Amino acid sequence: MSLTIGLLAEARYLSQLQPSGLADALTARGHDVRIIDPRRTTWDSSDCPWLDDLDIVIARGRSWELFNLLSAAEARGVPTLNNRSAIAAVHNKAEMSVRLAASGVPIPRTFIGTSEQLAASIPRDHYPLIVKPVFGDNARGLHIFCSANELGTVQAFDVMIAQHFLDSDGFDVKLYAIGADVTVVRKPSPLATTRADAVLLPVTREAREIARRCGDMFGLQLFGVDCIDTPQGLKVIEVNDYPNYTSVPQADERLARFVESLQSDRRVKAS
Repeated sequence: MSLTIGLLAEARYLSQLQPSGLADALTARGHDVRIIDPRRTTWDSSDCPWLDDLDIVIARGRSWELFNLLSAAEARGVPTLNNRSAIAAVHNKAEMSVRLAASGVPIPRTFIGTSEQLAASIPRDHYPLIVKPVFGDNARGLHIFCSANELGTVQAFDVMIAQHFLDSDGFDVKLYAIGADVTVVRKPSPLATTRADAVLLPVTREAREIARRCGDMFGLQLFGVDCIDTPQGLKVIEVNDYPNYTSVPQADERLARFVESLQSDRRVKAS
C-alpha cells in the first residue's frame, strides 16, 4: 500500500545526501512524498491543512519552525520520525553530555560553562580541549585549546562545552543507526588536515550496544553516534539525529524500507 509522506526539511539540508536520498527512494517505491519547508509553512494551532492525508512526517532539522510543525503533527496523532522530543534531546549538546555521562555511556571528560569559568577550573592535565557551542551541527564552531590562557580569551559563546581532546589517528568512528540496523564507518575527523576515504568496519557487540543505549536514551530511530576509538574502547563524542548516512551501503533503500516497516507495524497494531 502506498503512503503519503510529509518530508519536513530545512532548506539547507535539501542539497545534502539526506533527506533527498530517502525522498527519491520512497518515490521510486510508489509513495507520494511532499517536501515541506518549515520556514514557508504557516503554523496554525487550530487548522493545519498541510497535515491533510499524511501517513507520517519525517523531519530533518532543528529550527524553531520545524519544532512547531512537529508539535502540530504529533498533537493530531500523525506519526513523526524522529519525533520532536527525540530531536530536542540531542539539540542541546550540554544536556546531551550530562545525560550520556549520568547513564554510564563512555565519554571524554566533559565540562560546561563560560570561557572564563572553564579556564579557571579545568585542571592543566586535561588539556588539550576541544571546545564547541551548545547548539551547533556539521562541525561548526569547533576549536582546540592547549592552555587556560588560550581558552580564557574566547568570547564567541556565552556557554560552551569543553571535552578532553582524545588522541587519535585522525579518524573518527561513526555509528549510523536506522532503528536497530547499525553500520560502523571509520571516517576522517572534521579536524583532520589530510583527506582520506571512509572505510566500513565490522559491527562489533560494543558498537551495537552503544548505538542501542543512545537510541533508547534519547528516543531516536534515525541517528548517528560520533565516537573515538581508544585503547579502552569506543568513547562517545556526541549523538546526532538523522545524519547523512555517508558511506552507508544502500542507505536510501534501507531508510525507505524502515519507513515502510514502521507504517506496516502500526497498521498491524491498529487492526
